[in-house]
Parts: sequence; C-alpha cells; structure tokens
Amino acid sequence: MNVIMPQLGETVAEGKVASWFKKVGDKIVAGENLFLIETDKVSMEVQATESGTLTDIYVPAGETVPVGTVVAILGKPGETASEPKPADAVPQRVAARGPKSAVPTAAPVAAPISAYQPFSLKPFEEVRTPTGIALPQAAALGGLKVTPLARRLIRDTGADLAAIAQRVKARGGWRVAAADIAAAPANVPAIARAPIALRDGDTVEPLNRIRAQTAAHLAEAWRTIPHAFQAVEIDVSGIAAAREKAKSAFEQRHGVALTYLPFIARAVCIALGQFPKANASFDRDRLILHREINLGIATDLDQGGLVVPVVHRAEDLNVAGLAKAIARQAEKARTGKLAPDDIAGATYSITNNGTFGTLFTMPVINAPNVAILSLDSVRKAPMVVEGPKGDSVAIRRVAMVGQSFDHRAFDGSYAGSLLRRIKEIVETRDWAAELG
Repeated sequence: MNVIMPQLGETVAEGKVASWFKKVGDKIVAGENLFLIETDKVSMEVQATESGTLTDIYVPAGETVPVGTVVAILGKPGETASEPKPADAVPQRVAARGPKSAVPTAAPVAAPISAYQPFSLKPFEEVRTPTGIALPQAAALGGLKVTPLARRLIRDTGADLAAIAQRVKARGGWRVAAADIAAAPANVPAIARAPIALRDGDTVEPLNRIRAQTAAHLAEAWRTIPHAFQAVEIDVSGIAAAREKAKSAFEQRHGVALTYLPFIARAVCIALGQFPKANASFDRDRLILHREINLGIATDLDQGGLVVPVVHRAEDLNVAGLAKAIARQAEKARTGKLAPDDIAGATYSITNNGTFGTLFTMPVINAPNVAILSLDSVRKAPMVVEGPKGDSVAIRRVAMVGQSFDHRAFDGSYAGSLLRRIKEIVETRDWAAELG
C-alpha cells in the first residue's frame, strides 16, 4: 500500500516529513502513528489505516515534498523489508490526483497546532516576480524553488540567501522552505551574548513543539512589525445585565456558557464593517482589505501552549452563533482535533485574558493581520454617569479593551476611532433583544 503525503487543507500544497515514528522492517498496527508532518501552517501526526510491515521509506525526515507524493510503502503483514531499489523502481514522487479511493493513504490526525501561524499568501503572489523575490536577490539562490512563506520571510528578514542556498544544496535539497529562512542569520550585526551558567537548583526545560513554533513566529512578528497600542475603558453593564438574565436558559438551550467574549466579538464585527482597514493583511507596500471577517480566537492549552483557531464568516453570526462557534473551536483546540482549515484565514484576532484577572494586555499581532484586540477582566468600578439631572457617580461593570495595530497599515487616529466605535456599540446596543 502506498503511503502518501496527504492533503492538509485547501491552501496547503506540500508538507515536510519532520520525523518518522517507525523504521523500515517495523510491524505496523492500524491506527499507529507513522510520521509527523510540518507545513507552513500546521503540524500533524499521520496514522496507518491498515496493518502491515513498513517495507520502504522514500522520503527521509527533514525533506519536503508536494501533496500526493509516495513517502513510504506499507506491505502486507509478515512481509519483509525490501532491498534498496534502483531509482527507476521508486514510485513517482507525485501520485496521480484521481479519486481518493484510487491511492490508499494514511489518515492525518490533528495534533495541537502552534499559535499565530502564517496564513495563505495566494492573493499576494499575482504581483510578484516568478520567484517572488527581487531579481538581483533571486540569483543568489541558484535556481532553487522557494515556498510562498519563505519568499515573504526573505523579503522581511534580509536573510543571507547565498548561505541559505549553500546549506540547502549541501543536504541535497531542491527547495527553500520557511524553516531554512527562520534558521538563517539575517544580514544584521550579531549580538554577542555570554553563555548562561547553570547554578545549583536550576533546571532546563526544553520548549515543546507548540512553544517553539510560537516563539519563532511571535519573535518574527515583533521584529518586523511596528507595533502600536491603544486601550479604552468600556462600560459593559448592559452586557452584564443581559448576560445575567439569560445565561441559565442560554446554556440549557445552546449547551455552552454565555461569557462576555461573544458580545465583544459581535461588537468588533459590527465595527470592522465600518473600519475595513483593520480587517486586512499587510503585504509589502499595500494593504489587502478582506470582505469576510474571520476572527482568530487565541486559545490557551492549559498553559501548555497557545493556538488561534478561526471563526469564519463571523460577521454573519449573532451573539449566540459566536458563542457556539468560539466554544466549538476552543474545544477542538484543547482536544487536539483542529483541522488545517480551522486555523487558516484569520483576518482579525482577539485574545481574552479576563479569566486571569488581568488589567490590560498588549498582545503581539497575529501576522499577516494588522491588528489584534485584547479583552481583560470585567470589574466593578466607580464611573461618572451623565443623566438628565447632571453627572453622578455610580458603580458600573467596566472592562479594559486594547488593540495592538500595525502602524504601517493605519495611524493612531484610525485605530482610536475603531476602538471608540466598539465602545459605543457595547455601551448602547440592546443586548437583551439580540439574545432574544
């Protein structure tokens, strides 16, 4: 049986065999993990769909191949591993893309996925050179193929292309991937750091895969994006009253808890319809304004990492729809059941730290988005309330809502106007009527 590189989402064209869990000659039981795939968007474990013996491995760990490539052969139970085959006996690298039943394949099973993953750059490639890199730079790569994400990283990081090409060719590779760029030193002076000495009682905790991927992506975003931050206090007393009245019946009817987050998400969707530059992706010297509002919701994995599943077409959902969609995506994230499309295509992101009692949070932008909203704890606070008989002081429910934004995309006046509009919506909307 051919084991092929599976399709990991509509926008994913290739995958990297990060590691093999089995070796040639091993007996395989259906359901066992065969190998780990890494793409520019997702990490996934691939399981065997049948039992047998792993007789051949054609794609070693560390190599990236197109979707449909035969990566290994799973023989019948009891079959022995074959001798090395001549090149002309190896199956074609890319299998025919006929009906799925025509080529048996291992089944991908989602593992927890890194937060703030890069997204599809297909809309951006139409204006680029054939390699996606400025022509004087492209020559340094010596004809190697370059993935879309690697092109963007080359453009943004100033990586040493000649050194990258030398390393890729030395290992027998044929293409440059994002990992090659991330591992390459940029053309900037190195910062000398003394090694950290371990003292008695110190322990070393290696980063898990999620944390390592998150670290690489967030460090890149922080280094290349000019972040700016603003925050406003919002009176959420209207939400609190509507929520208190409806939460018990809502949970019984919909099966999810009614938190503050879907109300804020609803206000964000309404406001983004009036401030489209914030629902956008920054690309080089232009802004791509998205028609759909796809909300990325930062989700904590019990302090073991962070992922950002996406609620697609969020503008079409009311508070109840958003509550259910957010809960569904969070549950999939925490149980390791996110599919590649569940983390693809975010156009604006929200992070909610309110449950931890934080006052305000300045989040890192989820590139290529141009803004991310933070929602912190709801607390009781004295506020000046305007009334027909003048001003008075009352105890209100107050939340701090902040927004980090890419200063290349728009300025503080635009960002501040968006926050003011979100505040107006939250404070004046009839939330009880929306909950029905």
